[in-house]
Amino acid sequence: MSVISRTLSVAFLLALATASATAATPEEIDQARNKGLAWLFANQQGDGSWKIPLSNLQTQPTAAVLEAYINAGVSHGYSLATAQAWLTNADPQSTDSLSRKCMALYRTGSNTATLITRLINMRHLRTKSWGAYDQYYASFPDTSLALDALAITNSSYADTGTSLGFISNRQNADGGWSYTSIYGEPGTSVSRVIPTSHNIATLSRYKTKGWNVDTNITNGVNWLVARQKADGGFTDDLAATTGNPYETALAYLALNEAQNAGNAAAMSAQTNRENARNFIIAQQQTDGSWSGDPLSTALALQTFPTATLVDSDNDGIPDTVEALLLTNPEVADGRNLVKGNGDSVTGINTTVLLATIPVNRAFNMPLTVSGGTAPYTWSITSNGLPEGLLLGSSTGVISGMPITTGIFNFIYKVNDSVGLSSSTSSKIEVTPLPVLVRTTTVNYFDSLQAAYLAQPEGSSVTIQSRNVILNEDLTLDRDVEVFLTGGFDDVFESRTGVTTISGSLTIFGGSATVDDITIK
Repeated sequence: MSVISRTLSVAFLLALATASATAATPEEIDQARNKGLAWLFANQQGDGSWKIPLSNLQTQPTAAVLEAYINAGVSHGYSLATAQAWLTNADPQSTDSLSRKCMALYRTGSNTATLITRLINMRHLRTKSWGAYDQYYASFPDTSLALDALAITNSSYADTGTSLGFISNRQNADGGWSYTSIYGEPGTSVSRVIPTSHNIATLSRYKTKGWNVDTNITNGVNWLVARQKADGGFTDDLAATTGNPYETALAYLALNEAQNAGNAAAMSAQTNRENARNFIIAQQQTDGSWSGDPLSTALALQTFPTATLVDSDNDGIPDTVEALLLTNPEVADGRNLVKGNGDSVTGINTTVLLATIPVNRAFNMPLTVSGGTAPYTWSITSNGLPEGLLLGSSTGVISGMPITTGIFNFIYKVNDSVGLSSSTSSKIEVTPLPVLVRTTTVNYFDSLQAAYLAQPEGSSVTIQSRNVILNEDLTLDRDVEVFLTGGFDDVFESRTGVTTISGSLTIFGGSATVDDITIK
C-alpha cells in the first residue's frame, strides 16, 4: 500500500467514526450518573471495598469508585470513609494497584509520600520504566499508571524525562501502543485501545507540565479515533464490530485529557467524544451499572462532568441518589446501606428494630418505601421472620401471629419496577406474655383469667405465670381442675421468684392448686 492510499484509508475511517449523533443532554447525563452512583452505594462490600465479579481484584475498583465519588461531589459519608479506610490498609503488590491506590488516596486528602517512594523503587532500574511487579521489565499501561501517580500527587521524580522517553520511543508506527514494549509473544506488539488510551492520558498530563510530547499525543489520538466503532464505542477486540464500556470510558478519558492539554487533534475530535459518551450512556444496564462491574461503572461515571449534588441530610449520599435507593433524603441514613463487617452475619451487625410485639397476638405493619418507581416487590433475603409472620410480596406488609418468642434478625429487600433495589438489615423482637398454658399446643395469655376462660369444661390444666405482678381478680367458677404455678423466668423454664396477684381469688366451681403464687 502506498503512502497516499494509506493516508486516505485513515482519513476514511476517521470520517466514518465522526458521524455524529445528538450529544447526550444534561438530563440524560444526570440520570445516568444518579443510577450509577446508586448501584455503587448499594453494592459496596461489608469491608468497605468493591470487588470485580469472578475475581479477587479489589484495589483497582475501590480506587476507581473513590475517584468516581469525588468526580460527583461525594466528599464525605460512611461509604466513602469505609472505602478510604479499606484502601489505606490494602497492601497491593502490583504496579497497577499501587498506582491507583496512590492517586485515589491523594484525591481524598491522604498523605501518599511513603507509597510514592515504594512505587518509584519498583521501577526497572535500567529503563526507568515499570512492569507488572517490582523490577519487572516494562509494560503498558503499568508505566503510564505509575507516571500518572507521580504527576497527580505532584511528586518530585528526577527521571521523568527518561521514563517519558521510554513511552514515546515505544510508540508503534501506526501511532498506537501495545501492552508489551519489547520481547513480547508474537502478536503482542499490535496497537491496542487500552495501552494507547493510558499513554495518551499520561503524556497529556506531562504536556501541561511543559514536556515536549505533543507529536506523540497527536499520533496516538489519530490512531485511537480511527478505531472508533459505528456505535460510538471502542474495544481492544480487533475483530469486534461493537464497542465495550470499559475501553470506551478509557478512550473518552484519554481524549478528554488530550483536549485539556491543548492538543489540536483531540480538540478536533469533539464529535468522537460525544459519540463515545452516547455509547456509554446507552450501555448502562437497568440496575444502573455497566456490565455489573464496579470498575467499569466507576470509569463510566468519571466520563461525566464534575458535579456538586444536593445532600440535604449531609450523609454523603446525594438526594437524587437516595430517591433511587429508597432511603430518606431528610434522614442521615447512609450507614444503613452497609452490609455489615467483612464476614457479615445477621445478628452480629447493628440492625434496625422494626417492632417489639407480644407472642400469640395479631400483628400487622407495613414497611415504608420512598423514591424509586412503583410498583414494588418485597422479599426476605436472609434468615426469616418470626414463625407465624409473613411478608406480603406486593404489599410490603408484615402480618400474622407470632408463635415463638425471641429476637429474630433478617434482611428484607425491596425492588422497584425498573430494577433498582435496597436491602435493610432488621429485627423483630417477640416478647412473651405473662401467662402460659401447655396442652396439645402452647398458648400465651396476658392474664390468668383469660387463660382460665380459654379452657373447656371438665378439663384439667396447668397455668404457668412469669415472675411478675398481675393486677387482676381471678374467678374460678366452672368444672375445671386448675393447677396455678408461678415465679417463672421469661422463657418459662425455671423459677426465679413468685407471681403476685394484686387482687382477689374466688372459687365457685372446679378445684384449684396454687404453687408459688402470692395474693395481695
